[in-house]
Amino acid sequence: MESTAVSMPGRAHVAVFNVPMAGHVMPTLGVVRELVDRGHRVSYAVTREFESQVRAVGAEPVVYEAPPQGEAPEDMAQGVTGVLGVNLGALPQLEAAYAGDRPDVVLYDVYAWAGPLLAAQWKIPVVQLAPTHIPYDGLVQDFFGLADISLIPGFPELAQALASFGVPGGVHALTLSPPRCVAFFPKRFQRRAHTVAAGEVHWVGPVIGDRSFQGRWQAPEGAGQVVYVSLGSQFNRRPEFYRTCVEALAGPGRHVVLSVGEEVARTGIGPVPAGVEVHAGVPQMDVLAAASVFVTHGGMGSVMEALSVGVPMVVVPQMAEQRVNAEQVRDVGVGMYLPREEATADALREAVLALGSDERVAGAVARMREEIEAAGGAEVAAQVVEKVLADCPLAAR
Repeated sequence: MESTAVSMPGRAHVAVFNVPMAGHVMPTLGVVRELVDRGHRVSYAVTREFESQVRAVGAEPVVYEAPPQGEAPEDMAQGVTGVLGVNLGALPQLEAAYAGDRPDVVLYDVYAWAGPLLAAQWKIPVVQLAPTHIPYDGLVQDFFGLADISLIPGFPELAQALASFGVPGGVHALTLSPPRCVAFFPKRFQRRAHTVAAGEVHWVGPVIGDRSFQGRWQAPEGAGQVVYVSLGSQFNRRPEFYRTCVEALAGPGRHVVLSVGEEVARTGIGPVPAGVEVHAGVPQMDVLAAASVFVTHGGMGSVMEALSVGVPMVVVPQMAEQRVNAEQVRDVGVGMYLPREEATADALREAVLALGSDERVAGAVARMREEIEAAGGAEVAAQVVEKVLADCPLAAR
């Protein structure tokens, strides 16, 4: 396999491993930039579609090939089995890419298991990067609808790989109790935080770096109240939902921005009235900065980006993990949970109108925004990595 990595100087070689999903790559890029700015050399293992984003933050892409993923299945057990296939397919490619270039520490996404497998082979420390809830009591049932994590199809194959690479504890230790973890959300948003079993946890909040590579967006003059609608990058083939949003939200004094994904943008959602924009994708932080309400699927990245700029949400989740996030949004008071089977035009309109005038929600959003700002972000995440390097001097060369 051909690596695109190019050697560059630095105090340590930090290797980041990720899966080809925007919601998992984007939260890490600000940490990578911080590590690069501190003088470290960072390599980043991911597929070619994310190569430009990785280069933009100063890291060296180490590109592996993976089959096209398409839209993720709503069944998370099925989805994780597919991600396992990506990892096992990437493993020999990454072994070859890093041959003779062993890193000093591995940072890995919660689903990028090639990272800890290779770290065990290299005998170097690991830090998990969590864009979603750290495992808590009940997560396996909430996310996967299973009694035990080992019942996920394909996990016997993962267990074999763990044993062959010398990773102790099997799939339970790997997936449910990582030794140290950096979470990209504040602790108060963590589901059942008191039951988390990870060894060392740092809730650093969302890390939102430079997004200029996404372009720019600005509300038209006199746009009025901006309402932003997005179902993210994985579950966005929902033209009926977008048409319902237009029916619910278009009208005088309101400007509606819909991010619908490439496929729906190509086929269209039918005629839209003035004051409605339909895009394949948008510079999300620009739109959120102008928005008064966000209608979202409830992916953790989107939720945290909205809260970081003080925008309340109507969450219409599309799968189990997003339902957990929707419940958290409701429970901490920063928005509303609207089950998708109840997301009629009338219900969406009422929810958006209610959020726009609810002072309790505005106060809760402001408090969560303060917690995000206090969590430390990229600086604290980089300090965690540097402490691991300091505590494991034999790892560094």
